[in-house]
Amino acid sequence: MSIFTKKSKLIGNLRTLMNEGPTIIGMMSVTIEAGGSLDTAVRDVAKNGPITSSRLFKNVVFDADTRTTSDIKIGLTSVLLLLPAHLTAYRRAVHMVIAASESSDKVEKARMLKDASDVSLLGLKEAGESYSSSLNSPCMMVFGLGIMVPMILMSILPMLSMGGLFSSSPIGSTPVSAITLIVIPAVIVMVILSVKDNNPFMAELFEKIDMKYVMSLMFVVPLLIIVWILTEKIDLTIIISFAVAGALIVLIMFPEVRKEKIREKQEQLLKDSVFELGNKLISGENFEYALITSLGTRKECQTIADSMSREIALCRGDIYAAIRMSLSKISVSLADTFCDIYRCTQKDIRDAGRLAISIGRQLQDQEIVRKGIQNKLKSMVDMMIGTAAIFAPMVLGMSVAMLGPLSRVAENVDFENTTAILSLYLVELCILMSFLTAYLNGRAGFKEIIFRIGMMLPISMTVFFLCTSISL
Repeated sequence: MSIFTKKSKLIGNLRTLMNEGPTIIGMMSVTIEAGGSLDTAVRDVAKNGPITSSRLFKNVVFDADTRTTSDIKIGLTSVLLLLPAHLTAYRRAVHMVIAASESSDKVEKARMLKDASDVSLLGLKEAGESYSSSLNSPCMMVFGLGIMVPMILMSILPMLSMGGLFSSSPIGSTPVSAITLIVIPAVIVMVILSVKDNNPFMAELFEKIDMKYVMSLMFVVPLLIIVWILTEKIDLTIIISFAVAGALIVLIMFPEVRKEKIREKQEQLLKDSVFELGNKLISGENFEYALITSLGTRKECQTIADSMSREIALCRGDIYAAIRMSLSKISVSLADTFCDIYRCTQKDIRDAGRLAISIGRQLQDQEIVRKGIQNKLKSMVDMMIGTAAIFAPMVLGMSVAMLGPLSRVAENVDFENTTAILSLYLVELCILMSFLTAYLNGRAGFKEIIFRIGMMLPISMTVFFLCTSISL
């Protein structure tokens, strides 16, 4: 166990294995259904699988190649036994694949592989339900800390001291500002990190930080200087500068975000086209023709079909290269799937059709389960976005507006910096909620977070400014 514990640190967050389960079961099923061995399936996952599973399987391959274990099967079985209890479904599904690889009966093999896929999907569904139910407390804590505590500190305490409940303000302006701008965000950061660590759907990303997005964040610096020179009011300077900076971020990033949404749509349609390809192959159509026509049935994928047609015409018989050139920019895993189907057509084209239909069913089942999980998390994500963009600035802005008339009759209470402190706090809250919502969705890429910040800041600053401008 100690050896595995040391290795697990190199493997990464084992919680994400459940999220990767349906994918690696699908990859192994494709290889085994196409006539490949367990050894080939494990090596394929080690080379091309999702990050955490790939690292786990690489250890198995390494141990087998260095004769630490006698073969792949024994090494894989030993590692599976050491997985923690919450990964039981992952372990059981892989064991079913191992059993299927040893079956000589095609019908029995297909049944066991389907059972393995169903078990991994059920485990993923249960993990999603468990995770979504565990979010109520941390999200409500963020909601309470993000709105109620700053409102009490910046608004109610000064009013209490005005009413004579306290002979003098029990907390000075400096400690209140420190609590609002440092302590509360620090507590929220700890809650966010706990949400991230417990998320079984958190993808481990390795993306280069584009300096274009870093520079878009830096627009706020000259804006702060310019607005301060024009207004000489610290609260307006913060509100206007961050609102404009957020709008600029959205304008700069929108074309790329739109491009990514189109890619995601095309990826979804490619998954659907696997079924059509299978039906065409079963009817005896040529693979190249069947592939191009199944892709071209949807207008969103027409450019992909045209690209595929050109690549096949120019590839000099290297269909694998043609598929990867056309599809890898959309999805590397789907490109590999189509290559596996083509490889199977070299033996029997109708068997390849049945394989494609089986893969299409697995992909659709995975999509149904993942969408169900996303729908359950959507309410939490929407609540956090609403908190940062609308509800918090509205409540805090109205609190500041109520202090307006009181400031004219309270000579011993200082309300001057309240608006500035709260506007700066709302900037921090938008940034923190951008991280939290990205972590809830399991998409914590740098571009994703920056775009969320850009979307929230203009709305939050506008709502806060309008509420503070209300004359009471």
